[in-house]
Amino acid sequence: MYDPIMFVLPESIDRGQYVTCTYYAEGQTDDLLLRAGSIAIEQTTGTWIPVPRETPEVRRRSVGRVIAVHEIPAYEFELPEEKERRFVFQVAYPFANIGAQIPELLTTVMGNISMSGKIKLLDIEFPEVFTSGFQGPKFGIDGLRKLLDVPKRPLLLGMIKPCTGLSPQDLGELVYELGMGGIDIVKDDELLGDPSFCRVEDRLAKALAAVKEVYGETGKTVLYAVNVTDRPDLMRQKARQCVAAGANSLMVNAHTTGPAALQMLAEDPEINVPLLSHPAFAGTMFESPYSGLSSHLVLGKIQRLAGADIVVYPSSLGKVTILKEREIRISQALKSPLHHLKPVFPTPSAGMHPGLVPVLVANHGLDLVVGAGGGIHGHPQGATAGVRGMLQAIQAVTEGIPLEDAAREHEELAIGLKLWGTGGSGNNRLYELKR
Repeated sequence: MYDPIMFVLPESIDRGQYVTCTYYAEGQTDDLLLRAGSIAIEQTTGTWIPVPRETPEVRRRSVGRVIAVHEIPAYEFELPEEKERRFVFQVAYPFANIGAQIPELLTTVMGNISMSGKIKLLDIEFPEVFTSGFQGPKFGIDGLRKLLDVPKRPLLLGMIKPCTGLSPQDLGELVYELGMGGIDIVKDDELLGDPSFCRVEDRLAKALAAVKEVYGETGKTVLYAVNVTDRPDLMRQKARQCVAAGANSLMVNAHTTGPAALQMLAEDPEINVPLLSHPAFAGTMFESPYSGLSSHLVLGKIQRLAGADIVVYPSSLGKVTILKEREIRISQALKSPLHHLKPVFPTPSAGMHPGLVPVLVANHGLDLVVGAGGGIHGHPQGATAGVRGMLQAIQAVTEGIPLEDAAREHEELAIGLKLWGTGGSGNNRLYELKR
């Protein structure tokens, strides 16, 4: 009944040959061990009944190993009257079942069981034999800092606003305004794909002309992350064409295309520019406390594995909120040592303004991209002043100067602080539209 091949101690397996997953689950069951075991079977060798060719030899090679089962709380003698039991358990999946690819990884660790009630994948521990099959980010934090010649302070990223509807000419002018303020990176909005009124190749030409003009006037390098999101084959074609035309950065809605599509671009030798991953659609995978994957997997480890250099995601301070601990854990997943994979820039965004910079740096350190849209474009003196106000806040925090003191020397920052204050509400204000 309790298969000794499947139910083992963690110390009994070579963790270097297994992808180890930690799950949270709730459900009505008389036997937590068998509940965890049914998942290990379902995601590896078996099905709901024994089948003739699922031999002990096959199971020894390929079955998932249940290496931990912990009820919450840790009852020992009797159970409460409530029907549902809550538990955390670990299953180790043989690397040989999966190979070094993301689609089969996700199919194995959260495939059919994603449709079987309250179960959430909390974490994945990748062995080096798995990550060694991935190139990971081409640039990472150090590469981007070198490219932009910004050795210490947080970088500043500006989003194109309005999100969509601009002509290529208007977009180019906006990129110029942002660049003249000193912006490091400008990205398309996720909603600006390849519409007939602002085709990728047309707006890229205008944006590149703008960043060239900015460099000629100021010596400042500006990256423009053009959105190439599309069907994977068309996306690769667009990406190559953009790079050939001079693009210095690309953006992908990495959760609508899938992380393997992002990996396809990251590992293409013809695409030698930084990649920005946008989180649109990611909430469908992590928002439920009872199902899906943890946010630090969806927005952290998997994006880094796929090769993103910059990962945009929600902040606990802004209009699309997330718990502070989750925001920071995503950042840790992007920057902590992970075998050979380069650390990449976290970019907590949506509703950021100058007054939030001290909290962002306190939460994430200086290896951070501050992403702002309305906090730049909504500045009363215009987008150029909005960029300057954000950079003045970033520089002050980097140097340990209180914002109020810096504001006495910088008009743009002073106006921003007066308009937006120095804190975030922590509430979801996404639908509180104000004119």
